[in-house]
Amino acid sequence: MGIASFVVGLICLILSPFLSVFLVLPSLLALVLGIIDCVIKSKKKESKGLAIAGIVLSIIALIVCILIIVLAVYVFNTASDSILNGFNTFSNEITSEIEQEDITCKVGESATINDIKVTLKSVDNDFDDYYDYASIEDGYKVIKADFEFENLKDYTTYVYDSDFRCYADQFLCDDFIYVEDSYFSGAIDSGRKAAASVYYEVPEDADTIEIEFQPSTWYTSKVIFTID
Repeated sequence: MGIASFVVGLICLILSPFLSVFLVLPSLLALVLGIIDCVIKSKKKESKGLAIAGIVLSIIALIVCILIIVLAVYVFNTASDSILNGFNTFSNEITSEIEQEDITCKVGESATINDIKVTLKSVDNDFDDYYDYASIEDGYKVIKADFEFENLKDYTTYVYDSDFRCYADQFLCDDFIYVEDSYFSGAIDSGRKAAASVYYEVPEDADTIEIEFQPSTWYTSKVIFTID
């Protein structure tokens, strides 16, 4: 047992910097074997050199393993806290950006949201250049809103007709699709501009008509264009 304690203790000491977690039990085993061998040889008055060496080696290996495990846990916890704090900071920055207050504009005015500058260039409050087969509900009319977009990002962005919604006196209005190019989706390169129009069927007697632009589902804020 003394030889086993010495051999196992020596191996554990050599490998302890690399396999600390896996060598705690072998180090304890080597320590126990060394102690048992010492007790037996003390009674027989035989040499205890290898057993004592095994005990010393196993104790040192055990101490090294424990220190390395404690250090590894400390480093892991510190790194985890740092990563978590960084993520929370990033998340808070993103949240603060996407939870801005709504922006209200009128015809001819511009606003920037999600690094997209959007301008309501003009509005035709009585648009009638639609397909002949189109059916307009009694008491309703079609409006056309012409928008211009400028991409202020450092990369390509996209705009879609689905980024828009129209409300008349707080009620959601239907998209009017009986027009050429009533649907659009476009990629705008960095620093470039694009133009598109949206069409809605609204009540003729509506007091307030608003068109909202919300360029991303991540954004809770939006630009609200009020049409007189």
